Amino acid sequence: MARGAEADSRDVVAARCPHVIFRDVLGARAVAGLLAHVAATEADFTPREVFNRETGQRSIDVNRRRSVWNRDLGEFAAPFAAYVCKIIEPTLDRLQLPDVLPEPKGLEINAYGDGSQFGAHVDNINRVAKLRMLSCVYYFSVTPRPFSGGELRIHSLPTLSAGGSGGSPAYVDIAPEPDTMVVFLSWLRHEVRPVSVPSRAFIDSRFTINCWLHRADTGAP
Repeated sequence: MARGAEADSRDVVAARCPHVIFRDVLGARAVAGLLAHVAATEADFTPREVFNRETGQRSIDVNRRRSVWNRDLGEFAAPFAAYVCKIIEPTLDRLQLPDVLPEPKGLEINAYGDGSQFGAHVDNINRVAKLRMLSCVYYFSVTPRPFSGGELRIHSLPTLSAGGSGGSPAYVDIAPEPDTMVVFLSWLRHEVRPVSVPSRAFIDSRFTINCWLHRADTGAP
């Protein structure tokens, strides 16, 4: 099992908000290297778009999402992808999911500076052939954390009581601890809580590497 894959029982929230947390993912040296990488490529980060399910278009909407991103992971793309591949099996076992494709897709770095946030959404889009099953979020930042906020809030699906009335949806807030990865079901609503960066320096942002694991091709139409 990969380093950090021994997630304890507290890391798996009961059926309403299932997720798994892995700690000490890449190590302190890799975190330092990633910080040097984002500092060197700051000019390449651009505002992140949001997807409109009704129109199928992508556009900048800072009321829904305020962050910048870059797809260049440099030398860290390969070790990051390798780690994700190693934790697929234990993650599927813990979340009781069927097989997914054995490689991460859509690797990207996101930076959340002062005033950044991402409203509640799901990661699946209207593409049955490319259905996202698992969302992976890896955190790295300066230590001690120079920002506040930025928790990942994962919402549960509502439940129905015996009388047929809707139960109140639950949620869990996960702090953006450096060198930690969160894996959760892509169809769960989730959000990034507002971030405060007093220095307003780019290097003090809440940084993440995001990727997704897609449904395995079963041959069904």
